[in-house]
Amino acid sequence: MPELLLALDAGTTVARAMLVDAGGAVLGIDKRPIVSSFPAPGHVEQDAGAIWDLCRAVVDGALAAAGRGIADVAAIGVTTQRASVVLWDRASGEPVAPMRVWSDLSGMDEYRALRAAGFVSWPQVPSVKLPAAIALSGHDPETLQWGTLDSWLVYKLSGAHVTDASAAWQTGYYDYARGAGWDAALLAHQHLPARLFPAQVDSWGAIAESDARVLGARVPITALVADQQAAMIAHGALARGEWKATYGTSGVLMAATGDVPQKVHRSMPAEVLAFAGGKRRFCVEGMVNSAGSLIEWLSGGLGLFASPAALEAAAASVRDAGTVAVRPSLAGMGAPHGKFEARGLIAGLSFADGPAHIARAALQGIAYRFREIADVLAQALPVPEALPVAGGLTASDTLMQLQADALQRPVRRHAVREATAYGAALAAGIGARLFVEADLKRLARYDAEFLPEVGRDAADAAFARWRDAVTA
Repeated sequence: MPELLLALDAGTTVARAMLVDAGGAVLGIDKRPIVSSFPAPGHVEQDAGAIWDLCRAVVDGALAAAGRGIADVAAIGVTTQRASVVLWDRASGEPVAPMRVWSDLSGMDEYRALRAAGFVSWPQVPSVKLPAAIALSGHDPETLQWGTLDSWLVYKLSGAHVTDASAAWQTGYYDYARGAGWDAALLAHQHLPARLFPAQVDSWGAIAESDARVLGARVPITALVADQQAAMIAHGALARGEWKATYGTSGVLMAATGDVPQKVHRSMPAEVLAFAGGKRRFCVEGMVNSAGSLIEWLSGGLGLFASPAALEAAAASVRDAGTVAVRPSLAGMGAPHGKFEARGLIAGLSFADGPAHIARAALQGIAYRFREIADVLAQALPVPEALPVAGGLTASDTLMQLQADALQRPVRRHAVREATAYGAALAAGIGARLFVEADLKRLARYDAEFLPEVGRDAADAAFARWRDAVTA
């Protein structure tokens, strides 16, 4: 009998597939980069067809890495970047326009117009970008289907046109007043047909089944959940107050708020964590818009370091950053500021400073941005003492120690860095009834814990100096 779980995870910069057994062991993984284009200031696009090709390739790669075949897979879980816009032709199934990425800010004028008209909206959500994407495609909306990236991938796998509430909530089209479905008033306002939109399904359970012509077998798709919510599942952080941080292209600190939506700050609106099995769970999050992307830019774009690994080595080579301070806001400042026009800043440079000081200041700036968010969440929710973390940047011991010092809390690093994929696999396991939610804590394993090495007074003083240096 098939007993393995296959996760398909398409993030902002990487597509990956992961094969996990029912005991939580990772058997195989494959990942490949996703290319973005920037056709104009604030515009971020990707090729949805190319992403599907990458996803198909990494599935084969993960199976090959594990020495297994698709017949060994019991269930599939899908997770993706949120708030994207994919448009495809209803008849041919082919994309008709470039995919708008979550970080795309091309819809700012529509965002302001929707706000003025009384609709719930944010600068990055699909509701401010979809009408323009349809217009640029030149197609009649009646002939199209749209969805966030999760909908596109499930459609390519199975032909089903679906999404879950964790993704739907982030579109701006969710019916927030009714707590389900799509906002009919907004669809009418934008002259969009209801059949353009995907059906909403549970985050885990019986969702769809892969087409045998696509993967070579009919495999149940039993989880469909947004990427940061999938990372919460990887940590077993589903109860009110539980939290986690993810250090990827962007940084996200998310906390569960229980069975009712709760807004803890103007920059941290309520979101869906997961709807499944008759239970509704909500969460809030704060974003550090530039985390891994800052490190990549300092290495590649600015050319200060040969690689992110070289930046890490340089940061570890000095005791402190001296007077250098970095504000990691290359794509605006997220919570708790909400300043989308803000840009990155390197301050306090002197002739005594070198690349190593900038490297350490960059990591410290990321840690301090997380502290800003953590301070807000800790005042509003009964968060645990330790902060569980995952994501590619957690490989930096220097950053993890700086984070523990800044927070004055233990930082626990998940043994599986790719927690979004791991969480999607575990959600698929719950959906396939291979285990239950209570097993998630047992399946979450940690390989390191970082404890504060400076006292509270010194940490607070250093944080205050950074904040003064980067406030503009």
